[in-house]
Amino acid sequence: MGGEKGVEATNWISLWDRAQIFLALLPMPIVFAWSLLKAPFSPYGRAKSWKRILADRFVLMITTGMNRRQTRHVFGTTRLTYDEFVKEAKLSPVVEDIGDGAKLLWLGPKRTDRVLLYFHGGAFLYAMPLAAPRFWRYIQENLEKRGTDVGFAILNYTLVPDRTFPTQLRQAVRAIQYLMDSGVKPENMQIVGDSAGGTLIHEVFSHMLHPVDTVPQLSLCCPFAGALFVSPWVRLVDKDGCLHTNDNNGDFLTGKSLNYWGSKVLRGIPRAAIPYLEPNSAPSNWLKGVGRCTRRVFITAGGVECLRDEIIRYQHTFRTRHHDVTFIMQENGAHNDPYTDFLTKEKDLGVVTPRVLDWLEENFTFSTV
Repeated sequence: MGGEKGVEATNWISLWDRAQIFLALLPMPIVFAWSLLKAPFSPYGRAKSWKRILADRFVLMITTGMNRRQTRHVFGTTRLTYDEFVKEAKLSPVVEDIGDGAKLLWLGPKRTDRVLLYFHGGAFLYAMPLAAPRFWRYIQENLEKRGTDVGFAILNYTLVPDRTFPTQLRQAVRAIQYLMDSGVKPENMQIVGDSAGGTLIHEVFSHMLHPVDTVPQLSLCCPFAGALFVSPWVRLVDKDGCLHTNDNNGDFLTGKSLNYWGSKVLRGIPRAAIPYLEPNSAPSNWLKGVGRCTRRVFITAGGVECLRDEIIRYQHTFRTRHHDVTFIMQENGAHNDPYTDFLTKEKDLGVVTPRVLDWLEENFTFSTV
């Protein structure tokens, strides 16, 4: 009970917080008008629809104008987002309690023949956004149209600072083990994640290669079919200006907001945990043997996102330790760019979404059921 009260106090929103949320969003009409007026004069603005431009600006106002508590309040909870989406998609909710405070939230019925296990982003601080299940439901439905039926499970993990590392890693390992115990073979499972969810995939692979004492070991009979990193959060804090090199080019994140969130996640974390939490701070040989973890790897980035250069660096590192790594960068794409297309219901889905769909299908085609 005392722990619950402590968490509640840490995330409590005061009247002043609510006032600050209102004040942060008050200039919205002016910001939106200015964003549309200057859009024709930048490559990003010319490449995006007016709906995409406004959606990115709205998120930017939140990420730069609110503190952690306020942003968490605005984004709500992953369970609420899930409930909203399954109602929107006319799906029956399927929720499994896997212990240690974690749950699996299924889009459609639970399956054990082929599974996509999803780790959501949000800097480990915030809930899954509505755009995420919309994107993944599109992928799931289109795989089904191609004759590849898949189960899609969302890991609802505990946010920071309610619990810190290695809690999220332990919950991810528990989810994988739970699925395998349910009959899912590793060669028929693909792990997908965006932003901090990509970091969590890195944590899982790091744990398999360098076990964390307080986390159960994860042993596979064979590698996962694939691992997809969408705009992975590979640098949590800026040490040499690397997170600011692409500021103000259209992304809804800034180097300042990434640094702020990263400092929250890394607070009180021992130095030995850094290679798990911050992929680009790991030793050069950290991922040696990662081919035993996953058969194929796909990493994406957006051309205007603040993490672009760090993601490029990460995929280069991955290539030195794995023979099958695909990397694609969406021109004029923001952070998690494919997701926002589904928030604003774009007709043009860019280059990443179709490539992801093809890649996931290929991986399941090669696997055995």
